[in-house]
Parts: sequence; structure tokens; C-alpha cells
Amino acid sequence: MTTTERSTVVTEVDTATHPTKTDDRIARFRTAETMVPAIAFAVLAPLYAVMSVLGHRQLRTSGFDLGIFVQQIASYSQFRAPTSDLLGTGYNTLGDHFSPITALLGPVYRVFPHAETLLIAQAVLFALAVIPISRLAVQKFGTVIGIVIAAAFGLSWGVQAALNFDFHEVAFAMPLLAMSMVALVRRRWLPALAWALPLVFVKEDMGLTVVVIGALVALWTTGRTRVLGVLTAVWGLTWVVLAVKVIIPLLSADNSYDQGSKLPPLGEGIADTAHGLVAGDSRAATAFLLLAVTGFFALRSPLLLIAVPTVAWRFLSDNTNFWKPIYHYNAILMVIVFVALLDALARSHRHGQLTARGRNSIVAFVAVFAVVALPFLPMSRIVHAQEWTIDPQAATARDISSWIPAGDRVAASNNLVAQLVADHAVSVFPQRATDSTVPDWIVVNRERPAGWPADESGDRQAIDRALSSGYDLVYEVDGIEVLHRE
Repeated sequence: MTTTERSTVVTEVDTATHPTKTDDRIARFRTAETMVPAIAFAVLAPLYAVMSVLGHRQLRTSGFDLGIFVQQIASYSQFRAPTSDLLGTGYNTLGDHFSPITALLGPVYRVFPHAETLLIAQAVLFALAVIPISRLAVQKFGTVIGIVIAAAFGLSWGVQAALNFDFHEVAFAMPLLAMSMVALVRRRWLPALAWALPLVFVKEDMGLTVVVIGALVALWTTGRTRVLGVLTAVWGLTWVVLAVKVIIPLLSADNSYDQGSKLPPLGEGIADTAHGLVAGDSRAATAFLLLAVTGFFALRSPLLLIAVPTVAWRFLSDNTNFWKPIYHYNAILMVIVFVALLDALARSHRHGQLTARGRNSIVAFVAVFAVVALPFLPMSRIVHAQEWTIDPQAATARDISSWIPAGDRVAASNNLVAQLVADHAVSVFPQRATDSTVPDWIVVNRERPAGWPADESGDRQAIDRALSSGYDLVYEVDGIEVLHRE
């Protein structure tokens, strides 16, 4: 055998017996800790998007809040200050809530200027949160538990309730908070703090969540890391004060933080909350569901403290909508309780307080709870054929939008605004006191009154006033009336 032949044989043997770096990368990619999160995201993101877009086509979206965010993000896409005529003529949305992080969707909306763009972006952001959570579950407890946690979190009632109600800035908090909390479980303090920092730009109350994360890191560490934890807490509190006391009042219409008016005096709020929890009002139902989704085992994790600011301001408020297990208010709480569950399981195992059988029993309860709840949650609608059709009124509203000239102003019923807002300057009808515009067109849902900002009787009175002030009824189909002013 020649030297060349021997060299060739050795090379072939070495290649066969020693995997290349590419083989190593492929092998790592195929591990459960990579595949489970990847598959979970690949399943949930389209599922969330389908659910949200179908809801939009079934006329379940509205001006408040999807329409507001479309106008806000459309402003960012045109490099203007974020305004929404739905809140008031030329109203700067940073004077309502401090959510500058939504500007990140400006470039996306510029390319795809549709209301559905926001719904799909929200679906992707929500689904991103499952990646770190399911990966942590797989690494700590194996593939089966990782799959169960991914499904239970991804289909949880708080997540579905949020996706069922328009678009909200909380979508950005989902992956950020998930990454931060998972890092806390791993005791990777610096990434935990780094992922928490941008939360202050999601909404003014999220700074309080950052305060708790920073405080926990400071409590559990020493030296330079403790200092960084304290600084993170200061960062969060500073932005809360700046937003509530300076930025929002400066940009609001009345030089105040209107949301603060929904909070009664602290003593009164605490007493009312305690009474409500004991009496079993909607606060008690929400608290029960928040803990039941993890079999109450999340209570064993100190990470549950991260939920305290959000739960506190909601339950102390005199706005009963904040108390309920609906809308978008419980989305980030799902992240908190599921990561707290994983932390509680890990702590209990580490301290010998929970056997493998006990752990499996808890995870089994979590799975059963998720499955039993599913038929009662919004996502169950997608199995019905009717959900995949376009509501006749939604189709009519889009037809109306197509033949109204692009530069004309429109006032529309709240449940029709979202169908028109991407193509026209829209305000809500009946017009609110903050709306000083004179719309060229009025589009009213007479068959299914929106119920806000006026009831059916209020709609009728507003239409009568419009007809007497120069508007003419020019179109009426599928229960929608269109008035035009020459």
C-alpha cells in the first residue's frame, strides 16, 4: 500500500470514529432541551395568530384597545409622536400609558400596515415566552414534564384571555419576564437583571416588577452582584416615578395621571380587597385560578413575590374590570406562576422535601387542569367551522372602508373601528368630549350596538343629531348604517 493510500485510509477511519464539529452541533440541536421549546414555539405562534386573526374577522376586536394601538404604532412607523384620535383629537398615547416599547413594531407596521399585523406580532411575542420556560422544565425534570409545562403554560387561561382581547403592550413583557425569571431559577443573576431592565418601557407599573426582581437578587447575593440588584431596583422605581409623576402628566390632556384616579386611599383599598377576597367576589376567583393552574405548588417559591405589584394595584383599584380573570391583565402572571412552579419543584427536590412520585403527581394535576379548562377557553372556538368564516358585518365594514376616500375622516362604532382604522383617520362614535373633529363619514352598527361609549339609545340620539346637522344616510346593509356629510 502506498503512502497516499495509507493516508486516505487513516483519514476515512478518523472521520468515521470521530464526529466533526458539525455533527456535534446537529446532535446538540436534536436534544430535547432544544427540540421541545422549538416545537412548542412552532406550534403556539401560528395557533395564537390564527385565534387572534379569526377573532378579528368575527368582529370581536374593537377600537378600544386594538384601534388605539394601530394608530399609535402607525404614528411611530411615520416617525411621528405616538397619537390616537380615539383617545382624543391628536392625543399623545404616552399621556395615557407609558409604553414606548411599542415603537419597535413601527418598522413592521410600515411594511404591513394592517390591524392584523399587531395581532400576529403579539402572537409571536407570547409564543416566545414558552421557549425559556419549557427549556428550563426539560433541563430540570426531563422531556415529558417539559412537554406538559409547555402545553399547560401555552394554553393557560391567562394567556388565552389576553390573546382574545385585541392587542396590548404586555406582549413585550412576556418573553422579557420569562427570560429574567428563568435566569433567577438558574441563579444567573446578571442575565436576570439585564432581561428585567427593559420592562420599565412596557408600561408604567412594570417598574414595580423590576423593583422586586432587583430586590430578590440583592437579597440572595453579596458583593458587586448585590449592588447591581439594588441599582436595578432603583432603576425600576425611578421609571415608575418619572412615568407617573412627570412624563404621563406632561403629555396628558389634563396634566395628570388619570389611571391613578382608579386607586382609592390605601387603607380603604386594603380593607375593600380583604372583604372582597373573603366574600368571594371576582378578585377571589382570579386569585384562586392563578394558584390553581399550578396545583397551588407555586406558593412554595419566593419568585411568586414578583406577582405582588401587579396583583396589588389591580385588586386595590376600584375598577372592577381589573379584578376579573379576563382581558389581558393576567398574561404576565401566567409567566410568573409557571416559573415559580418550576422553581418550587426544583427547591423541594434539592432539599429532599418532594419525591419523584410527588413531583409527577403535581405535574399530572397541572396537565389535568389545563385539559379540563380548555373547552371553556377562547381557543376552543377554532374547532368550529363557523369560526373560520368572515362575519358578514366585518366583510361589510371592510367594503365600506374600501370605498371611503383615504383622506376622509370617519367616526365608527367601537366594534367596527378595528376594521377601518388601518385605512382611515378614525374616532369612536358617538363622539367623546375629547374628540373635536368633524368626521366626513359616520359608520354605526345598529344591529349589534357596541354598548360604549353609549348604549343603543345613545347611538340613536347621536344619529338623530347627526342627521339634523347636515349628515345624510347614504348606505344601510347588514345592520350597518353609513352617514355622509358633504
